[in-house]
Amino acid sequence: MITKKLNIWWITALLLMPVDLYSQTTDPSSAYDEEDERSIRENPVIEGYGEDDIDISVPRYIKENRNHIILNGADWSKLRNALKQTDINPVNIVHIGDSHLQADIATGAIRDYLQYDYGNAGRGLVAPLRMSGTNEPRDYSISSPKSWTSAKLMKPNWDRTMGFTGTSISPVQPNSELIVSTSETDDYDPFSSITVFHNGQMFITGVENGDGDAIPFLATPSQNYTHIDITEETSRVKIQFESAGDLTVFGINLSGNRPGIFYHTIGNNGATYDTYNRIGDMGEGIKPLYPDLVIISLGTNEAFGRFDANVFKKSMNRLIGNITKDNPDAAILLVTPMECQRSVYQTVSKRTKAKGRGKKRRRTTSRRVRSYAKNNNILPIRNAILSYGKENHIAVYDWYEVAGGADASSNWISDGLFGRDRVHHTIKGYNLQGYLMYQALKEAFDRK
Repeated sequence: MITKKLNIWWITALLLMPVDLYSQTTDPSSAYDEEDERSIRENPVIEGYGEDDIDISVPRYIKENRNHIILNGADWSKLRNALKQTDINPVNIVHIGDSHLQADIATGAIRDYLQYDYGNAGRGLVAPLRMSGTNEPRDYSISSPKSWTSAKLMKPNWDRTMGFTGTSISPVQPNSELIVSTSETDDYDPFSSITVFHNGQMFITGVENGDGDAIPFLATPSQNYTHIDITEETSRVKIQFESAGDLTVFGINLSGNRPGIFYHTIGNNGATYDTYNRIGDMGEGIKPLYPDLVIISLGTNEAFGRFDANVFKKSMNRLIGNITKDNPDAAILLVTPMECQRSVYQTVSKRTKAKGRGKKRRRTTSRRVRSYAKNNNILPIRNAILSYGKENHIAVYDWYEVAGGADASSNWISDGLFGRDRVHHTIKGYNLQGYLMYQALKEAFDRK
């Protein structure tokens, strides 16, 4: 039994529940509702219990003997050497994924564990997710009293440059401001250095702390970002600036100017390898974060359409190539998706007596009902990731196998580790995933 206090992000809401079948004839053909499934994956509801203290027990069906990073001949010596010097220089880990990452529950747990071991260099990368109209992790906030427009990764047509974080916001007025804060509760993450990633011109005119007092600052502009050093540690700032009508903000890096580990998370609901490839410059985008390790957790959303292993591997190759081109010294880790389930809709017919005088009549009424079945595309996607890693000497974390392999989703559902949509975990499930992945990473970091 492992107990750890974690930052918890949770939403209390209800999804449409499956309708129970009743005694009637059922059409053997079933339909898959693509629009409904896409909505679930792009607008997830993460279910939790509202508790701050979570007891993480590892169920019997978890394959702890398989909970290891498969290196496939990859050389992680540079990463291991960097980890030995976290008391001098921070190590940067960048984790890229889909809705399993956007709420930052599993990744937040990994961050907590690793920073406990190696030191807390700061909160790291945060994205203006709430300002772009979607869910945001609970341990930070980005807001503004001014008007902004936004674009998201999964929006079909972008009317502005899409940032490497998968979201972009633009101020409506030339004089605007952003309020950035980190949680002051469980894990205190003060910062004294702020890097705003953006496209277009941004002229910093003032910085205030949480009390509204002006803070002396030094703003240094660069091609893709503006770096701001302030003279005090704080957990809340108001950044005032001017722009020339061409500004688009993608994200903000918060640093404490101290050694340790940064665990940066980039997560977007509904994301795939192809949607990140649409951005086109992921490698250039994360380059200012100086990544020592880039983790990619994708594949779940690809399982909800037609799957072609060769096409999928080409998409993987394009994203990984783009990242390594600009970050040649970064180690790469691929993560396989675990088994999940998908909705199946059936047409159910029932013969009933029609009311009325005269001859007895019968009529047939039909309705669509939802049930669930194992998503059979997950296994070939997992196998494609495994073979790609082996062929290209890239490390893989086989979360599919660790989580229980085939039929794991039923066990996770029974234990309350999967939510009612049977795609996303509950908070308890994500905390278990984070704990297990931390163990595998720590073992790989310490391996001789």
